Amino acid sequence: MEWSWTEADTDRLITWLKAHALVAQDSRPELKIIGEGHSNITSLVELGDSRLIIRHQPVIRANAPDVLREARHIAKLNAAGVLAPRILAMAAAGEALEVPLYVMEHVPGVVISGDLPEPLRQDPCAMAHAMIDALADLHGVDAARITARPLDDSEANRQHFAMMRGLIAGLGGHEGEALRAMAKRLDERVPDAVRQCVVHSDFRLGNLMWVADLPPRLATVLDWELSTIGDPRLDLGYFMIAYPAPGIARTPLQDLGRALYQAEFPAISDLLARYGERTGRVLADLDWFAAFVAWKTAVFYVLSRQRGEDSYYDDHAHCRAFLDAAADYLARRDK
Repeated sequence: MEWSWTEADTDRLITWLKAHALVAQDSRPELKIIGEGHSNITSLVELGDSRLIIRHQPVIRANAPDVLREARHIAKLNAAGVLAPRILAMAAAGEALEVPLYVMEHVPGVVISGDLPEPLRQDPCAMAHAMIDALADLHGVDAARITARPLDDSEANRQHFAMMRGLIAGLGGHEGEALRAMAKRLDERVPDAVRQCVVHSDFRLGNLMWVADLPPRLATVLDWELSTIGDPRLDLGYFMIAYPAPGIARTPLQDLGRALYQAEFPAISDLLARYGERTGRVLADLDWFAAFVAWKTAVFYVLSRQRGEDSYYDDHAHCRAFLDAAADYLARRDK
């Protein structure tokens, strides 16, 4: 997202941070945008050895990601012992900035958004195991502590699919046609939902923070703005399209996680088997879920490009790559 701190916004935020005793009264912390996010903005507030993280919406619009919903959700996850940064404060629109925001603790560690760093590249197997184990542990959290929604709704996947399909009903051009054609294929056999759990919905290498030394282990999991309650296979499908897989078209999510191509990481099938052993879940229809999530992500990319707020989405090849991956997964399912 193309956004930057102005002096006026900086002054206003620092005044609010001081009023809430989050920084010292006589201080002037530095603010800088960090991360590779393309929706909400993440900034580092730094003063000597003291650091905080700010998350806020870039603009106020009807379909902007709701950072206060995100913060309240993370606070519930904090209480449930989930590996997520601790929420420290929240501000509605107009309190600290013109947009809502929240403050969370700064967790020291390494986020891999480029090449695979040392010393982590020395043990890619342990890295991969830490990733899939964290996902399994998240899905093991008692979701009833997070939501009052019913967790046993066999129609949940069909409702989710119908909602996504409605977003492209009037979408024009070749992309609209291609997305609707893939939706028709997905609609042929939508799996019943299993018992729902907390899902991250964006669980990939770039949203994980690592302890900087060996053995590889996670310091925390980041970017919870899409987290909700759903079929755990939705997260597994997303993980599949963000992780290298022979015979499947490479997706833009794998390009964001190119470090996974720079060492001998375990096969995705091995990681899914490890997840099954750790959770005891029967992992049926995973190829459908990978295809669905690839299609769903293509929908989000196209709609984001139409809003014209972030040049990252301008590349039409993104949609084609996700749809190619979806087709590959459906072809593998049908063998």
